[in-house]
Amino acid sequence: MAEVIINDGDLTGLNGKVVIITGGSSGIGLATANLLLSLGASVVNGDVAAPAETPSANYTFIQTDVGDWAQLNALFRKAKETYGRIDHVFANAGLGPRADYLAMEVDANGDLKEPSWDLMDVSLKGVINTATLAVFYQRQQAEGGSIVINASTMGIQRCRALDYATAKHAVLGFARGLHPLVNAASIPIRINSLCPTWTESSVLPGLKQIMDAIDVEVQPALAVARAAALLMADTKRNGQAIQCQQSKYKEIDEAVLLPAAADIRGPDYPAEDDVLERAFAWIAAQQAKA
Repeated sequence: MAEVIINDGDLTGLNGKVVIITGGSSGIGLATANLLLSLGASVVNGDVAAPAETPSANYTFIQTDVGDWAQLNALFRKAKETYGRIDHVFANAGLGPRADYLAMEVDANGDLKEPSWDLMDVSLKGVINTATLAVFYQRQQAEGGSIVINASTMGIQRCRALDYATAKHAVLGFARGLHPLVNAASIPIRINSLCPTWTESSVLPGLKQIMDAIDVEVQPALAVARAAALLMADTKRNGQAIQCQQSKYKEIDEAVLLPAAADIRGPDYPAEDDVLERAFAWIAAQQAKA
């Protein structure tokens, strides 16, 4: 597995850059905002509530519910109007588990009540829409940009926090699919993702106290923030997923997931994206002949 070492010098390229962060008022988002500001970047934070303390310079807060398309549009439009460009986008906003798929609660007619979609609206739809808007704005810049998607190691495991794990599987898959799509379209945007383990945040109330009681180490939010900053700063990183555990880092997509898929598939059968590339080329050739 490819270990990643993050040195302070690796992050200096963020000076003067403009970064949108969703969910930047607490947890990983807030730690990332503060780190980027300390590195000389300008930060636009889209969150439902402002942070307890507002940074004094190069910082803009825009109240944003990422589950609302109109509010996300307004976030990106204001960032572009304020700073003239958008270099990096961190699709980070998310909620903790809340749907009960084993529920027995029924309505007045005796029918089972529908499970909550609140988490999916924020942690799945909100992330996808954030990335979609990032592509729309960044492809209009000659220099392009980068998108970092905050997934989770729950996106590669079995986990009983069902709505949370489902969203994290989905956004990791979205990042992995968006990468070849953007590349095929020759759009100069890098797509990377993060897969943190237990991290200090507000996803679960009293998380640190609970984890201390059951003897599970919780990494500081700054540990994940440093990985997010690296994926923005290092222009050679594209299509990667960095796992963050106990403040240590490993790249797991190119080093683990893709090789595992290739091993399962075997040497005599093409990868699905290669098949699609060939199929689309054949279709285009047939259309050109018509």
